[in-house]
Amino acid sequence: MAISSIEEKINRVCYFIEDQPYEDFSLQDLSDVAELSKYHFQRVFKSLVGVTPHRYILLSRLRRASFELLYRRDLKIIDVAMSAGFESPEAFTRAFTRVFSQTPKAFRTQPNWSKWARELAVNIPARKLQYNVNVFQYPERKCAVITHRGFYFEGLKTFDKLVNWLIDNNYITEDKLKSLPLLVIPNANPLEVEESEYTCEHCIPFEGDIAPNDEGISSAMLPGGSFAVLTYVGPREPNGISYAIQYILNEWMPNTEWEWTGQPSIFVFDNSPLLFPDTELISQICLPIQPKS
Repeated sequence: MAISSIEEKINRVCYFIEDQPYEDFSLQDLSDVAELSKYHFQRVFKSLVGVTPHRYILLSRLRRASFELLYRRDLKIIDVAMSAGFESPEAFTRAFTRVFSQTPKAFRTQPNWSKWARELAVNIPARKLQYNVNVFQYPERKCAVITHRGFYFEGLKTFDKLVNWLIDNNYITEDKLKSLPLLVIPNANPLEVEESEYTCEHCIPFEGDIAPNDEGISSAMLPGGSFAVLTYVGPREPNGISYAIQYILNEWMPNTEWEWTGQPSIFVFDNSPLLFPDTELISQICLPIQPKS
């Protein structure tokens, strides 16, 4: 896939920052990584990513801190602040509130996912790689399922609802959940529909039966069959994933004996953004296929 040398350089800087999110890099440090002059680098970075380099560093730290606030209840806010590289809890609270319009304490109690997602929706240029697509046969898979409706990134809230309900009702233990992937089946491309019209199914493998409930959680069988599978590494944002799907359809598939069935893709998220930076998230994009007629 064609990526400009400038995009490669900016991509290199994004990954450099994500690998060392708590370092205090100067503009000169980052421009050296990009092999660009300091002033040219700053202009190009903001043009491609959408924020300045130092804003990107701040957002990277706050993103990790937000997950610790939600999923590491054993940590006090001062611990989260220190972990995120802030000199004091007061400095952390000011930065967090300025970006997300919520204090860390309020976010921990009731996160505003829409605001969170919009502030963190930066554009990391695609990693330069040769996508590797393989064909696999998958059996049907029984799952616990909930439908997400609305803003794409608020799917985190829906996923939380599914996970917490399964744990609270003794269907799955917290330890067991850590070893299970999250599967997502989009019913539309979030880039092509109104925010309010976007829906997808969030699924967690579960062989048991789900009793009737008021949360909209049920058992469902995910279809099996032949799939073109692409391993996608990086942020799970709509533009990058859509690009990868277009690669399967327009570059890989015409040279094979396969065609798309027209059924929705299945995304398998192998690791958690709680434990890994955006640049190291691994997803399997599974497109249902059949022999060409």
